[in-house]
Amino acid sequence: MKDFVNRVRAFITFDYPIEIASISKQFTELHRQLQAETPGWSTVATKQKLISKYWNIYVAGHYALIFILPIVVIILFKGSIEKGYLLSIVMAGVVSFPILYLFHYRPSFGSFYLPRLETVKEMYERKALEQLEKCRQSQLSNFALALIFYVLDKTSGINSLQCNDRFAALLTQLYGVDAGSLKKNLELIIGKRQNLSARKVTEIQNRFGEAYEFFNELHFKEGVRILIELESKFK
Repeated sequence: MKDFVNRVRAFITFDYPIEIASISKQFTELHRQLQAETPGWSTVATKQKLISKYWNIYVAGHYALIFILPIVVIILFKGSIEKGYLLSIVMAGVVSFPILYLFHYRPSFGSFYLPRLETVKEMYERKALEQLEKCRQSQLSNFALALIFYVLDKTSGINSLQCNDRFAALLTQLYGVDAGSLKKNLELIIGKRQNLSARKVTEIQNRFGEAYEFFNELHFKEGVRILIELESKFK
């Protein structure tokens, strides 16, 4: 109840719409909702939605409250309202809106709401990029992914893996990584032995280490055995 009263008071004083905590909560909730409805929905579009909400909901609602509140108070105390009072309130409302717009709504929008909204938008985008980067860091390298598929292809008895565009495209559908990189890795794994620099050999051995760790976690001894056989190709 106390929280509700505080929010009503903040709305009447027009503090609630420009609070950064309120803007941040609205942005996050609205953006996730719109992304669920429209895949690929951008943060810029959500920003435009909230700007529209500022003028059409908050400003219009705040002005309507100021305009209607005197009428409600008079009716509560007098039981009715005379036409003269109503006309005076209407005239005052018509005159007061340009003043509120020029000296309150517009300055609040330009000085507080819009800069805070832009800050919230950039913070949301930064967090999304950080989360994506964490996912990338936790994902196995492309070479290790190709090694794992090679082992699964061998142990399952499929034995159909080839180093061409078709299989690279299939692995892209499975792993969601670059098809060109996967094709080059397949050429290293199942193609002819290549003359590699010491640095490249070290890098490949590290990628084998990722694949070993993966199969050891699964306690898949046959997979480890095939990796050992394949690794001898790069020594």
